[in-house]
Amino acid sequence: MVTMVSELQRLADALGHSLKRNVSVDDPTMHQIAFSSHVYEPIDLLRQRSILRKDLPPEVVAWLRAAGAFNAQGPLRPPLNEAIGATEQRLCLPIRHHGLLVGFLWVMEGTDAVSDDELATVLSAVDSLAVVMRREQLAGEVRRAQVRELATELIFAADASARRAAAEKVLEAELFVPNEPLFVLVVSLHADRRAMSDEERGTLDGLLDRVSRRLSDRRQLALSRRDHGILVLSGRDPLIGGRARDLLYQDLLADLVRDLPGTSPLVGIGDVVDDLADANRSHRDAERAVRVARLVDGVGSIVRADQLGVYGVLARIPAEDLDASTVPPGLLDLLGLGAKGKQLIDTLEAYLDNAGDGPATAEQLFVHRTTLYYRLQRIEELTGARLSNGEDRLAFHLGLKIATLLGLRAP
Repeated sequence: MVTMVSELQRLADALGHSLKRNVSVDDPTMHQIAFSSHVYEPIDLLRQRSILRKDLPPEVVAWLRAAGAFNAQGPLRPPLNEAIGATEQRLCLPIRHHGLLVGFLWVMEGTDAVSDDELATVLSAVDSLAVVMRREQLAGEVRRAQVRELATELIFAADASARRAAAEKVLEAELFVPNEPLFVLVVSLHADRRAMSDEERGTLDGLLDRVSRRLSDRRQLALSRRDHGILVLSGRDPLIGGRARDLLYQDLLADLVRDLPGTSPLVGIGDVVDDLADANRSHRDAERAVRVARLVDGVGSIVRADQLGVYGVLARIPAEDLDASTVPPGLLDLLGLGAKGKQLIDTLEAYLDNAGDGPATAEQLFVHRTTLYYRLQRIEELTGARLSNGEDRLAFHLGLKIATLLGLRAP
């Protein structure tokens, strides 16, 4: 990648100097990968923003799509659009290699249109750019295939020795920085592990790639599975230290909501581990965080495994061992009342969450203490529990949390 960027940058600088115009080069997704020195006129707000952002916002991509940029076989001039800052005329040249779109070259024109001689120079540069970009795209595809294969083995191999071998291969291929703590981020779009459509998976791949561009080289591995996306991230990446890490999560979630309407995206963050071979453990943590978030109200859409409390402990129990038989029978009877029992269930959980503090529970539920004690008495009658008994309280408290994880609670 360093070779491609330097070669593309050299070509962009040489072309800009030859034309005495500002030029830039984008990849097929409109991600800017090279631009000439910012010294010539004209300059408009869109060029400034594109250089600062590198990624074009959706409204700009829509403008270019409407202008035919993605289907064009030759030069075109998108119409001016003050709303997005495109107040100066620009010439767009699709960069194609044997008909395959590999990127775009942009030349700022303003009121001084590119001459025939200049256009000949530009077209010659496009041919050179096409060769360089296609060569590096192929190299990138090989690298991504290698990352997918090794990351899959690293996270999903059942045998610890296989995971260790995959970690060694990742380090030998210099795909990840050695000796740094790391954690795994999981993106889930649907409940019940439903598979993503091809369109959803393609969009998610693009968003994960966009996140990767905000991170240091060799400090991330991206992978998408049939039902979720994965990022393995270094815990010491200086580009996402402190508040920047939270902003990264928030931006990713906002992009998911915007670009994938009709889905219910969640971001789960696994615990930090010290060894790349233990990435699978952080991945399991992140998956548990997403699972809990799907079932427990108020957890949020960005969920850290280390902030799940008792749900994080219970979610570690194998699914085959965590079923309705682990819920106290009397509590199952109460749950079986459905909507009729919901008020009592909510009252019981609030009472137990408040460690049996009646006044605090009544205040939380906005009811009179007499009403609260009547409900607690009714709960005891229906379940056979003695809420004055510590063991009964503990059993019912855990039973409520398990019932939530099993989806037995009425909505």
